[in-house]
Amino acid sequence: MPHRISWTGSLVVGLWLVTVAAAAETQANQAAAPWRLVRSANPGGGSDAISMTRSADISSDPDLAGLMLRCHRINPEMIVVVVTPFPPHAQPSVTISANGKEWHFEAELVPPGAEVLLPAAATDLASGPWQSAPQLALKISWQQRSINGVIPIDGLRGALTTLAANCPREGPTDSAHPN
Repeated sequence: MPHRISWTGSLVVGLWLVTVAAAAETQANQAAAPWRLVRSANPGGGSDAISMTRSADISSDPDLAGLMLRCHRINPEMIVVVVTPFPPHAQPSVTISANGKEWHFEAELVPPGAEVLLPAAATDLASGPWQSAPQLALKISWQQRSINGVIPIDGLRGALTTLAANCPREGPTDSAHPN
């Protein structure tokens, strides 16, 4: 007598396959978790703006929103996001501490001023020494204004890998960049 698989048996096998596939996808995504992939449509047409974002620790200054890694030309850009924009011509300095070391950067503002663009050297650190750090302690200063906080960066390697896999191949995704 031929062996028959009942509809119930097929459903169980199907659910098992879906569960295995979902577990594999979850495992792949855990490398970047809790970083979030954000894809924003370009209102002028062209490629979407792609970024990975991470929120600041809740104990941070309420004006520190988080960290963004965004596609830009060949290498990603690293941006600190604040809640209250800086004035248009401000040139904030940023001090970042991780793994017992400290780095100082002069940053640029991305209009309208709530994004503090770090120089390429910071992105190089994110691709290297900072990957072993559990968090970055930041201080953004300009005139009498100072914003302090902590951004957890566990999963940074996975976030950079996810970003690279999602960046468009044809060039810049951000026509609003000041350079």
